[in-house]
Order: sequence, then structure tokens, then C-alpha cells
Amino acid sequence: MATINSIIIQASELRPGISRPLRNSTYPRYDDLSGLEINYEDGEQLFLLDELHGIMEKLADVEDCIRYIVQPVLKTERLRKNALGRYETGSGYYYCCGSSIEALVTDDRYDVPYWVRTSVEHDGTDYYLVGHRDVCMEGLTVHIRRSS
Repeated sequence: MATINSIIIQASELRPGISRPLRNSTYPRYDDLSGLEINYEDGEQLFLLDELHGIMEKLADVEDCIRYIVQPVLKTERLRKNALGRYETGSGYYYCCGSSIEALVTDDRYDVPYWVRTSVEHDGTDYYLVGHRDVCMEGLTVHIRRSS
């Protein structure tokens, strides 16, 4: 039986093959396929354009996930609210609306605390984790990964 680490290695080996069609399609540059030569009067090419757009969205998500999980964790720190009302770590990483975050959460999903990758938003009163609104951010343990 395969291990989770062996599958992560196999997935990371796929990344160059995923990156190539993304780059060649111009999807990352334009967030669509407008950089491709397409006959907009040909119904078959329009069909292929729509299908390819869905494929590129999924490939971009997969590439991002693989890129993220292979980055080493540099630090594990706790959050505290600073004078500006933002949550930050002792080494100065701070989180506000739209910030990506990897946090150790405890909820009903698993019997043990587990790591999630999500984002931070503000409800007009305080910041919260998207998908984990009941998790208190004060004192929350977070991972800081090296970015590529």
C-alpha cells in the first residue's frame, strides 16, 4: 500500500507536466484563454475553448496545491491581536482580509487537532477563518511556509 508521502512525491513530479500546458495556453497570464488563436465562428472550436477553460482552471488549482504542500514549514507560531486589530505572529507575519493561512484547528471533523489551509475574512467585528468561523484566532497556531 502506498504512503501519503509517496503520493505527495508522485504529485510533485507531475507539476512540470501541469505547468507546461498552463504556460502555453496563456491561462496564468490572462486568467482565461484569450491569448490562444481561436476561430470564434467555428462552433467546434468554441466547444473546445469552453472545455479547455474548465481544464485549465482545475490544472491551475492542482498546480497551486502541489506548489504549496511541497514548500517546507519555516515556523510554527501563535497569533495575537496587534494594536491595529490584525492578528500577527511574534515574528511579524500578519493576517487581514483575503490573507491565506494554514492553521491548526479543532472541531467535529476529526478527533484530533488538524491543519487546514484557508483564508482570513472580517465580519465587521473581528477576523475569522473561512470555513471555521467558530475557531478563535487569538492564540491560534499557524504554519509559515517558504513561498516559491
